[in-house]
Amino acid sequence: MLWMLLSCVINYQEDGNLKRISVEQTQAVRHYNYNKAVSSSLKILSFNFMFEDNGHGSGNYFKIGKHRFILTAAHLVSSDTFQYVQDGLELVKLELVHLDVDRDIAIMVPIQELKNTTAVNYVINEKEDILGLSIIHAGYPSTLEKSVFNGMVSRCSLDFFVMQSLALPGSSGSVVFDNGGRIVGVVSAVKLEMHPHSPFPELQETLVFVSRTNQYKREKVKGILEKWKG
Repeated sequence: MLWMLLSCVINYQEDGNLKRISVEQTQAVRHYNYNKAVSSSLKILSFNFMFEDNGHGSGNYFKIGKHRFILTAAHLVSSDTFQYVQDGLELVKLELVHLDVDRDIAIMVPIQELKNTTAVNYVINEKEDILGLSIIHAGYPSTLEKSVFNGMVSRCSLDFFVMQSLALPGSSGSVVFDNGGRIVGVVSAVKLEMHPHSPFPELQETLVFVSRTNQYKREKVKGILEKWKG
């Protein structure tokens, strides 16, 4: 959505003298729609068989008709860990429904309906070319609580795109939305490079790789959920 201040001239009287105020046109200002990203965002916690903390990622809660499910990154799921979401003060276990290792996308279902996170309507952006698109995502980067970020698609292919935005470990699995609330991808990785004067890797916060969801149309996801349930 673009907001633009138009030029105008206002005349008014002050102490008998005519005054004139000129308001000039400004550059367009973009308004970002964070509602879906923020309301559906949740933290995904991983535990090993001893129920020891094995790190966390992010994901988002969606609905298609009567179905409720979570979209996240496949690399957050492994055979030797269990995944839970924080729903208020309660931990709710997740069941794996679909794992796409090639695209780094996973679909999971909580064993009970979540009370403190909103399931938003699942609608994807089906355009092939999204270069330059304004995008929004929310998640749990590093040790931060829920945080929201905006950015732009700076490079794209049919399967992945590079997002110019902030993401840190823990952001993986965050669903990326366009400004109309449509889903465009899932945060997959943050680029790491070696600093020339340090032995430690340096986070390149503007290079974030995102798995595209254009192959996961609404009917396909609905079919996956019905087959799993059925």
